[in-house]
Amino acid sequence: MKEQQAKLFLEQLQLQYPQAFKRNFLLYSMLKTKGLFDELKELIPWVLAAMIFVSISMVLNSQIEILFTQIGSFRAYGLAVLSIMLFFMLLCPLIIKQIKHSSTSLYQQLRHTPIKLAAIIILQAINIAFIENYLLQSVLFFFALSFGFIKFYKENLFRPDTALKDYYYLDETRRVCFWFYKQTLKQKIQLIFTMNNAERQKSLKQNIQQLQDLHLQTLNFEDMLCKSVKHVDIDDYLEEISK
Repeated sequence: MKEQQAKLFLEQLQLQYPQAFKRNFLLYSMLKTKGLFDELKELIPWVLAAMIFVSISMVLNSQIEILFTQIGSFRAYGLAVLSIMLFFMLLCPLIIKQIKHSSTSLYQQLRHTPIKLAAIIILQAINIAFIENYLLQSVLFFFALSFGFIKFYKENLFRPDTALKDYYYLDETRRVCFWFYKQTLKQKIQLIFTMNNAERQKSLKQNIQQLQDLHLQTLNFEDMLCKSVKHVDIDDYLEEISK
């Protein structure tokens, strides 16, 4: 897809729906990298994860040890790690919902993340209660950070010739996608409370249909734009670099 197509598409939408480009934030893909490993950029999310979540786990550990002196140091830190895992699990459905309604290809990659986090949480609970293995706890914490933070914070497999403006157009398209989805939900909620007003109902139904069509159109455009700047999957990436 040519750059001018994306630029023109977004300019047209901005003229018609300027509010779609304001105060509309997505909680994923803050950092974009090329291929599977983009040199030092790959370390950024891990450094952030260590600074934020490892530090929080240490603070929680000390507080739990003070409050519950009888449970021991392993279980205190285990509960601290478990708390962070549960936080990821709480936030994960919200992020997945954003992805589902703003990026078709990325949703296909990340839709099973809640299941993976649930499995990690169960294993951590078993480790705290019965196994009490520090190595297993470290491995589980690593995977929890990977699935609960890194996978959402970083998006990879972008093509080598992808420019900063391509990232910008992709982000803006996704924001508009999700905005149309939110507006559709708002209109549907309003429809529920206008059951006794036939004229208002008719108007809302027309608006809902228009918003749904725009959401689908923008979502399809995002998918085409995504495929033009990214590898479809790891197999496609490996096939291209092997040529």
